[in-house]
Amino acid sequence: MFCNNCHQDLKDFGELIDKIQNCPLCGGPLIKTPPKVAQKGISELLNILVNNAGEKIYLYDDLLKSELEKIDSPEFENARDKLLLLTIKHIPSSMYKVKDFSIGEKQEVLETCSTRLMQDLGLQFEPSAEMLNILQERIWQKKLPLSQNSGEGIFKDPRDGRVYKTVKIGDQVWMKEELKYKCPFQNEDGLMYSKKSLRYLNVPGWRLPTKDDVTKLMAMAKQTGYGDTSSTLMSLKGWEKFSVTPIDKFGFGAQPFKGCNYVRYWLKDGNVFQISIGSLGIATAFEAYVRLIKDNNVEETSKSKTVKKPAAKKAAACKR
Repeated sequence: MFCNNCHQDLKDFGELIDKIQNCPLCGGPLIKTPPKVAQKGISELLNILVNNAGEKIYLYDDLLKSELEKIDSPEFENARDKLLLLTIKHIPSSMYKVKDFSIGEKQEVLETCSTRLMQDLGLQFEPSAEMLNILQERIWQKKLPLSQNSGEGIFKDPRDGRVYKTVKIGDQVWMKEELKYKCPFQNEDGLMYSKKSLRYLNVPGWRLPTKDDVTKLMAMAKQTGYGDTSSTLMSLKGWEKFSVTPIDKFGFGAQPFKGCNYVRYWLKDGNVFQISIGSLGIATAFEAYVRLIKDNNVEETSKSKTVKKPAAKKAAACKR
């Protein structure tokens, strides 16, 4: 070790250093690093907390915080910090409130909690999933699958500054939301586009999907092994009045047209990709939503690079 006062290396004094409080060279006080303590896990800490206060600690954030403050054992330092982080984002209480709900509702809460940790706090998927899996087993007595794609990324449309969530499915990156770019031949709510509007919708690095793109997506949906492959792409919300149990396996999050049991997205060739109860396929339509797909053949423009402005005539055409 080194003396903080005279900055001399004291290794030659060997084990003597452990027995004295002052530097043998300058007489200054020695600041000794305490030996590392083997850390115990979150599950062991939760055992103590539940024994002390009961399962209500999961429901009440303030109670959990106060009980954590009472745990000052050094072997629980890491576990205490992790649990406090979860409590700050209201994750234990969110999970406890739905412990008697359906699997679909629990899955939705689980994905939301994962997003809080990954997007709000910047945690990686693996440590986030590890903590959430422990809470699942403790609170729900079961472990539901977590999608690593949840909240995969964002895309900012340089034309209007609108930000969209994106999701990676296999080697494809899709918009997780409907495009809302204003241009001619678009309906009043800003979501539906006619075939005539398609020429206005591509943006550098992103494009309308092709038939091959959705064929690959449908193939991945079929490989999941679920009987209703359409449910693997359906959002957990929005389909409640229909005879289907959405799974949203990949995080695509498709929601139905208002009052309809299907949703359609434009393809580059003017056909549509249709997700309906019990089926996925290619169809025709007059209007549809738009979900762009990342163009892997185009190198993504650097964030620091200024986006080239469209010709004035074309830009004017896309304004209302």
